[in-house]
Amino acid sequence: MTDRILHLVTVFKRYGLLTLNHFKTSALSQKAAQLTLSSLLAAVPIITIILGILSFTPTLQTMQAQLLNFIELHLAPGSSEQVLPYLIQFSEQSKKLPIAGLIALFITALLLLNNFESSVQSIWQIQQRRKIRERLLTYWAILTLGPILFATTLSLYGTLISLEFQQDNTTTWLNNLLELGSMVLYFLMLLTLNYLTPNAEVSIKLASIAALFGSIGLVVLNYIFSSFAQFFTNYQIIYGAFAALPIFLIWLQLSWLVALASICLCATLHKIKT
Repeated sequence: MTDRILHLVTVFKRYGLLTLNHFKTSALSQKAAQLTLSSLLAAVPIITIILGILSFTPTLQTMQAQLLNFIELHLAPGSSEQVLPYLIQFSEQSKKLPIAGLIALFITALLLLNNFESSVQSIWQIQQRRKIRERLLTYWAILTLGPILFATTLSLYGTLISLEFQQDNTTTWLNNLLELGSMVLYFLMLLTLNYLTPNAEVSIKLASIAALFGSIGLVVLNYIFSSFAQFFTNYQIIYGAFAALPIFLIWLQLSWLVALASICLCATLHKIKT
């Protein structure tokens, strides 16, 4: 029994060192900073596309409200109340742009997806890129089908939230179920990114392990930001509405860092396997 434990410790230490070394050599902080800047430029175009797609039918409009509620609950806790209304307002104004302006917005959204894919291929150390036609089809599917599938998944989550609001004394099991629902959504998003983005053969089992660790990281990150909500309130007393911007930027970069760390873990697990 003791020998088995020592063997497990040795294996864990060896794999842990390999994973940590991959983290260092992948320059995750730099990639997260680049994606943060790209996200700021592409936030309005992506929200415009998502809201436009989810406004086609009354059913999708209902899902749109659930999606916005989810974003408000999980978008940079402590600053979402100031940031989200501005993003939606900018999105509404962008609908008045001419065709050339709308095309420019769509291209901006594509550049974010292309930047993210390049970061993933770099982490996986993949030299061969997808063909342009394949990339454009993938990006188009993400921007069109992605919001619909995600909003459909949120239907159950929205039902749980409505149950929470209807009850004066929210039960413990319902709170735990809501937290679990958030983690499941994070897990599904990261699993999709880990499994579909690399231009290589990906094991669904290893991608699930990486997505699980990443989803735990995102839950912990949002919990930390929520716990410091009082600090953010005091910060806003000094800087006013401007205080939401640095808080949002810090949250956005850390979220990208967690997502890239999950992808890096997935790549490391595959490297160890081979």
